[in-house]
Amino acid sequence: MSAKANAASEPKKRSRLRFTRGLGQSPLLVRCAAVWLSLVVFVAFFAQWIMPYDPEATSLLARLEAPGTSTRTGAFHLLGTDHLGRDLFSRLLTAIQLTMAVAVFGTVFGAIVGSAIGFIAARFRGIVDDLIMVLVDFQASMPFVIIALSVIAVTGTGNLLLFVLLVGFQGWERYARITRGMTLAAVNHGYASALSLLGAGTLRVYLRHILPNIAAALIVQITINFPETVLLETSMSFLGVGIQPPNTSLGNLLSYGRDYLLNAWWIAAVPGFAIFFTTLAMSIIGDWLRDTLDPTTRSGA
Repeated sequence: MSAKANAASEPKKRSRLRFTRGLGQSPLLVRCAAVWLSLVVFVAFFAQWIMPYDPEATSLLARLEAPGTSTRTGAFHLLGTDHLGRDLFSRLLTAIQLTMAVAVFGTVFGAIVGSAIGFIAARFRGIVDDLIMVLVDFQASMPFVIIALSVIAVTGTGNLLLFVLLVGFQGWERYARITRGMTLAAVNHGYASALSLLGAGTLRVYLRHILPNIAAALIVQITINFPETVLLETSMSFLGVGIQPPNTSLGNLLSYGRDYLLNAWWIAAVPGFAIFFTTLAMSIIGDWLRDTLDPTTRSGA
């Protein structure tokens, strides 16, 4: 029995060893992406303690100051000020905090909903599976921005919780497809049926045995879907139908700066670069995770 347990745990040990070794031997670009994401996570948690000024404090005497200059009041603004004299660095920190919170909760919500729907489709099969796959195909064929704008047109703006839930539905059909397909494969392989015959309940089989086996694919999909969620939030906030004042997101900052591109380019450039590097870094990490965790791309044992 001990030998069987050791044999069963050996693939997991090799997987963890390969993952750790791959992180240490990853390309420089992946390491730079990891450093940037670590910095973003740090800002998201500690923005309130590291911002030098109140992000909502205005000073008309210091409006549209260039980055790295001191205002007439003697205050130094690392990234300059906006059209109301607010410190852009402080506003960038609080914007990153809110945007990352919306993107993380939205992505996790979408992964949970999509995975649950995939499990339901694989469990009941038949007409339930057919109806779910019709919804999946409809979602995949319809641009989600159109759906989101339609919902907001009916419900109105200003509800942050509703907006987070709406953003979370971005890409749920991908999780449903992955979960359904890999669950059916697990059933066909026989170990799920064997566990059921031994008396294990359906919920236990799916959550304790099938879910850990498909977790790697779901994690890779999360890293791929996260940049899309960030872009969706920033796009809708840029259009004025996402995060509403007094809350500040990267999309808000980008929207404020579009009227000052000629005489105060930094108002739009600063959040624009933050959005670009964050989504690029997560995409790089996602590609690396896919190559690391996908058994079809592994070389050697």
